[in-house]
Amino acid sequence: MFASLRNQRLDQFRERLASRGIDAALLTSPTALLYLTGFQSDPMERFLALWIPAVGEVVLFVPELDAAKALKADNIGRIVPISDSGSPYETLARECGSRPAHCGVEKKAISLHVGERLGELWGETLFHEVGGDIGAIIGRKSREEAELIRKAAKIANEAVEAALIEFRTGMTEREVAEKILLHIRMLGGDGPAFSPTVLAGVRSGLPHGETGDTPIREGDFLLIDMGVSYGHYLSDLTRTFIIGEGTKEQERMYETVKEANRRAIAAIRPGVQLSEIDEAARSWIAERGYGARFIHRVGHGLGMTIHEEPSIHGRNRDVVAPGMLFTIEPGIYVPGVGE
Repeated sequence: MFASLRNQRLDQFRERLASRGIDAALLTSPTALLYLTGFQSDPMERFLALWIPAVGEVVLFVPELDAAKALKADNIGRIVPISDSGSPYETLARECGSRPAHCGVEKKAISLHVGERLGELWGETLFHEVGGDIGAIIGRKSREEAELIRKAAKIANEAVEAALIEFRTGMTEREVAEKILLHIRMLGGDGPAFSPTVLAGVRSGLPHGETGDTPIREGDFLLIDMGVSYGHYLSDLTRTFIIGEGTKEQERMYETVKEANRRAIAAIRPGVQLSEIDEAARSWIAERGYGARFIHRVGHGLGMTIHEEPSIHGRNRDVVAPGMLFTIEPGIYVPGVGE
């Protein structure tokens, strides 16, 4: 479906390499490989890499276990399987030709071990960070991609609504999560984007808490963080509810976050720095006295993986551009009260 888009993204990346005087790039993040070739793999501890010269044949180095699946990938000139007993670095030396003078790598996606081995392999090579280049390219979504994410978001919202119709006070967090999973499938989703988080009462104040067997009681905050996979694209949705009648403080917290969300969305327009979007939410939360309780960025990109570029935080001076697709999810976390 997106073969031509993957071709465009590869061409854009090669143009960036050439403009920076970089001979080739060795990409090792599964996300980069997914967007440029359509090949999806979790190599675990095994070696996976895409060799992209500024000019010439693209080579996929893949665990031998995944070699057959890789045949369906786009933009690959050659597939080189690596067995569990084989040396990835001897294979690179043999298959990549002469040593590159300048090589691009995703520094956040390589371990110290891999970095050291590449340094030993190509001792005179200068390595350059290209993670920002690939991030900027995959951070621009096509209309077709956006529609798939919109559909995934619609299913997510409807799944939560359906689960809450069946909710009864006293159900556990886990029971609500199971109902959400059931409705995702019933509504046509391929599955969850990630394991749903359902947290009740004071546990809702845990930014990355884990769903448990806590019963949901009258007067609790109920936090639901979930997403849906649809057509290989993902949504990310957070909803907070008050069970029954809330306290004045709960209502104040709820309305503060709701208004912060509205202000951040209102700040989004082409040419605006991403930091200004974060500030639109953060300044309001601080004004309401909860500034120290807003402890994460206001949003992040998403697509075929749940966290992608751009990162919407107070120090990101990149500007909003057509094709960017990202979440807006402010929050305040008060121990003993929740979100």
